[in-house]
This record gives sequence, C-alpha cells and structure tokens, in this order.
Amino acid sequence: MNRPLRAMLTVFAALLAMPAMAATYDLVVEKANRMIAPGRSDKVITINGTVPGPVLRFREGEEAVVRVTNKLDATTSIHWHGLLVDGAYDGAPGFNGFNGIAPGTTYTYRIRIRQSGTYWYHAHSGGQEQAGQYGALLIAPKGEDPIKADAEHVILLSDHTRQDPDRVQRNLKSDSGYYNWNKRTLPETLRDAKKFGMKATLAERKAWGDMRMDATDIADVSGYTILANGQPTQAKPSLAFTPGQRVRLRFINGSAMSFMDVRIPGVAMTIVAADGRPVQPVQVDEFRIGVAETYDVIVEPRAGAHALWVETLDRRATLLAALTSDPALPVSAPPQRPKQVLLLAEMGHSMPAPGEACSAEHAAMGHCQPTGVTLAAAKGSAGAPDHAAMGHGSPQAPAVKPASDPDCAPEHAAMGHCTPKTPAAKPMSDPDCPPEHAAMGHCTPKAPAPKPAADPAKDPNCPPEHAAMGHCTPKAAPRVGTAVALAEKPQGGMPYPVVDYGYGKDPMAGMDHSQMKGMMAMPVLGKEGDTDGSGRVFGWATGAPYGARVLSMRDLAALEPKADAAPATREIVVRLQGNMERYIWTLNGKKFGEGPPIDVKFGERVRVTFVNETMMAHPMHLHGMFFEVENGQAPGLMPEKNVIVVAPGRTQSIILTANEAGEWPLHCHLLYHMGSGMMQKLVVANVASADGSKLGVSQHSGH
Repeated sequence: MNRPLRAMLTVFAALLAMPAMAATYDLVVEKANRMIAPGRSDKVITINGTVPGPVLRFREGEEAVVRVTNKLDATTSIHWHGLLVDGAYDGAPGFNGFNGIAPGTTYTYRIRIRQSGTYWYHAHSGGQEQAGQYGALLIAPKGEDPIKADAEHVILLSDHTRQDPDRVQRNLKSDSGYYNWNKRTLPETLRDAKKFGMKATLAERKAWGDMRMDATDIADVSGYTILANGQPTQAKPSLAFTPGQRVRLRFINGSAMSFMDVRIPGVAMTIVAADGRPVQPVQVDEFRIGVAETYDVIVEPRAGAHALWVETLDRRATLLAALTSDPALPVSAPPQRPKQVLLLAEMGHSMPAPGEACSAEHAAMGHCQPTGVTLAAAKGSAGAPDHAAMGHGSPQAPAVKPASDPDCAPEHAAMGHCTPKTPAAKPMSDPDCPPEHAAMGHCTPKAPAPKPAADPAKDPNCPPEHAAMGHCTPKAAPRVGTAVALAEKPQGGMPYPVVDYGYGKDPMAGMDHSQMKGMMAMPVLGKEGDTDGSGRVFGWATGAPYGARVLSMRDLAALEPKADAAPATREIVVRLQGNMERYIWTLNGKKFGEGPPIDVKFGERVRVTFVNETMMAHPMHLHGMFFEVENGQAPGLMPEKNVIVVAPGRTQSIILTANEAGEWPLHCHLLYHMGSGMMQKLVVANVASADGSKLGVSQHSGH
C-alpha cells in the first residue's frame, strides 16, 4: 500500500471514530415579563424568550454543542440533568472548576452524547430554575428505539410562583410553616376528639408541638400554579392524537418543590422508561412523579377527549389538560383526592419521656438523646424532646457505636441498626421464618423460595400473590402496578387503601414502640388510610381507590439485564436531616461546605443507604452517573435512575458503580432544601498523589 493511500485511510478511520457533529444550539438567558398564570404579567427568566426553554433534541453518538449567553445581572448556569458528561460541562458551579457563566458572557458546552431517552436541563444557580430557567432534552438512540410509538408528546410539569424565589427562601427561614395552607383547625381538633377521644387527640397534638412540626406540612411550599409546558389549566393545554395510535408521553417533573400524582381516568398507562432508562413495561392507572424524575408512558386512548389530571402531594394545586382526538370536545376534572395528615408512627419518632433512658440503638439512629446528655446541652426547649435528636439538627453528643452495644435486639441487628457482641445467627439458619418477616428482610426461610423464571414474561405458573409482588408475570397477562392491585375493601374497615409507592422501607416496621424499654407509647389516632373526621386521611401515601393499579418503585425492572451485577464492596450511609425551626437541611448533620466530601475510588462499587430522619420526602439526585435502585429486583435487573425518592421516616439503598471521574453534586432536588444546605460533594478519583491531591479527576477541576 502506497504512503498517500495509507495516510488517507488513517484519516478516514479517525473521522469514523469521531462523534458525529450535532446541530449547535444557541441559548440566551434573560429576564422578561410574561403572562404565565391569568391575571397579571410576571417577571420570569426566559430561555430564548420562552418559559420553558426550547426542547433540545440530540442523537446518541453525536457531539452536542450548546452556547449559553447570560443576559442576567447575576451569574447563571445550565445543568444537563441525567446526562453523562465530562465534569467541566455538568453545569454545577463550584464543581470541577466550573464557576458559572458571568453576566454578559457566553459559555460553550461540548457534550459527547452517550445515552438516549427523556431528560431535561435547568439552572443550578440560586432560585433561577424556579423563576423559569428550565427545558426538556430528548435524545434519540443511535439504533432502533426499544420504545415503539406512532406519536409522542412532552409534558414538562412545573410549579410557578409569582413571588421572587429569594423571598420564598427568606419566608421559609423566618417560619418553616409559612406556606403550609393545610394547617389543622380547632373544628378538626374537636372532630378528632369526638372520634378518637380528647386525651389521645391532645397527646397527639402535643407530640407534634414538642417536635415543633406540623402533621400537615408535607409539601413545604403550597400555593403554586401547576404548568404543563408553561401553560396552566386556564390555558387549556391539549395533546392531540389519532384514534388507533400508540402514543408516547414523556413526563418530566421540572418543578422546584412539588411531588405530583398523575392519572388519565379511563386510560391505562404503561410505564416504559424511568429517568431516561428503559424498563420492563408496567401497566398502571396512576403514578407519583417526584421532583426531577422523568417517566415515559405509552397510552392507546380510544377516540374522544380524556382528562390528564395532575395533583400536588398536598392537594393544594392541580392541573387539567386534554388528551384528545377532537379539540372541540371538553374535558372535566375527576374528584380531588383527600388531603393528608402524617402519623407519628410513620415518622419513627417514638420518643422517651423527659428523664427516661434512651436505648443505644435509638440514639445511634438519632431518635433520642443518649442518657447523660442534658436538655440544656441539646437545643430543644426545657422538658421537650430535642429536635436535633430526631435528626432535624445535629446532636451534640456522638451516638454510641453499634459494635459496642451488648443489648442489640435481633430485629435491630437484622436492620443494621446495631451489632451484637456475639454475632447473630445467619438468616439462612432460621427455620422458623414467617413470610411477613422474610418479606421485610428480617430473616430467611431455611428452604429458599423458588427462583423466578429466567424470562418472567414466559412464566406460566405465576400465582397472583407472586405477580402482585413483582416476582413473576403470568404468561397471558402484562405486568401491572401492584401497590393496591389486589386490595379488597374491608367491611367496615379503612375508608382508603394504603398505597405503597415503594419509596424506601420503614426501618422500624413491625416494632411495638410502646413495649420497648425506655420508649414511651405514641399517641395513636388512627391507622394509615383512616380519616381524621374532617375529610383528610392519615399517612403519606394514601388516596387511590381500591383496585387501582398504582406504580410502586418495586414494580420497576431494567429492560435488559446488566452485565455488572456484582455486590457492593462497602456501604456509605447518608442521613437526611433538617432543623425545621431554623429551616436548615443537612446530609449527615452538615450543610454543604461544612463537611468533608464523600470519596469513592474510580471503578468502586458501593452501596449508598439514605436514612430519612425528617417528615419530608426527599428526591435525592446524583450528578454524572446512574445508580441501581435496590427495590427487590434480582441483581442485574434493578432499575437504573439518577433520582430516588426517600419517603419520611424511611431508608432506601442504591448501588453505585463509580465509573465517571470528577466532583459530583449529591443533593436533595427540592430547590429550597438544596439552597439551605442539603448537598454534598461526591468525589470519584483513581488514586491520591503524594501531596494528597486527587488524581483521575477531570482536568478542569480546580478543587
């Protein structure tokens, strides 16, 4: 082969190896007055003149180029939520040497697209995202799309406020219940007293008062206007389809603070992707979408107009849109769900009375102050349980090390809350393991349960109870959401069924706190799903009707098995904590910048366990990487996500393969929680140099 030909072939091969160039986007960020909700014009932040910004479309294998020009009077940024990127282009100021986009300047992002699916982009600077700086981002696969559809729509949900985001933050600092519009009233107290007794009612109210919390403050900020693609209900947002079409709906929760329940009454929805990653199809009637999550849904609606109905968690804001084959047809809203009241039992906040002993395992969990710590040393009021002791601030006395606990009960050892001096017997040696304890992971029967079929879709011997738990799928039936699929309304029982969304497990489930040494009995007004007598229901996850198919996190399974299904080599515990009175939110008791970063070796496979010690649900987001959610699926089939919701008083574990070097934010995606400190830096690096600096971090890193 002659030299010129060889050189030509070399250049050609190099060109083939390079990513294809995508269309370049130019985005201009600036303030403007826009009519968002009816009544008046609001000052918002626009991208290319609109709220939300334009839908960006790329293809896997391309190199995306996005130039962002900042016309604000403050530094700004764009974070590419869920994208695998070089750390310098992740868009979070203070990480990987990126300091934001200064006013009057243009920053160019260059992103090699290594994935496909439904994602979004938003500001990562102050409250700019809340003010309108966000948009949808869609990536087509380089080959055949595993999700088949004849048409598609993007539904970018968001919460709009006419208040300046900085003012919202200040109001929450001055009074954490400032935006709680669901506070209990005297008539409700009297109705509770009539139903449950005055003594129990007053004791329950006192318990919440001692904790300086409100049982109805589950959404943090109420009073929003919910938007779909920038339009409120009054604008009559509409999604067109042709009868007979298979329609793909790409749902994105781009809100600052709002969890949302989504349903299309009379139309079955099939979940086919979560956070951009394809999953085994799951048919549901409704699903809850946490802040920053995305779900791809397939629908095949009959001809006509169907209501697309969205409710926030606190039921204070709704959105009505139309999925229609005829724009002239009207749609009407379904009945609104009851408002919710948290139970003390849900919170795991069973506290010792003042002066009573605090058991070691509960001190270790932050549920009480260890014996010998005075109330004066804590920050609580005299005679009241300390707020910090519940993880809503940092206790001043260190917890007793679990390994030194000689009185570690088996149920606590099984949950990892303590370690006995003499190791407990291995679960496999337990011949008397009842099914309910096995289901909670507290023991393992001697005879292991039969393995699910290699291909669940071809399992002809799938009993209903196993299908309901997601362990198999009947051959002739599609997988369905299992939260309340088999529930039967009890005679004279709870007025509402319990809906288990699978957002973490209760670390104290099945435990009788009133019988535990050193623990006082909790005031109990009712069980989850019961009513307080005023049209409200107890519990964080209630309101769906009996027989409804509701998506649970446990229903999700990866579409294709992962090759890397190795167990984690170590565990990192991240405690989600907050001081509601001061409106400070922390990870492991530290605000962002106060504690050391979380160090993970490049290539290391670790378990991260989130322990929620607060009364709020937290959507925890990790930049730069996906993780596998430990949801009961077999290794290799656990769904990959970049956001995981951890419900109040629950724990949730994920498995992370640290395969992206850099400095990555790990934070709660509730905007005002992150802004109040609930963020930490997770550093993925190869080795440490002689001077202790991290090697293997992005070359752009200045930290």
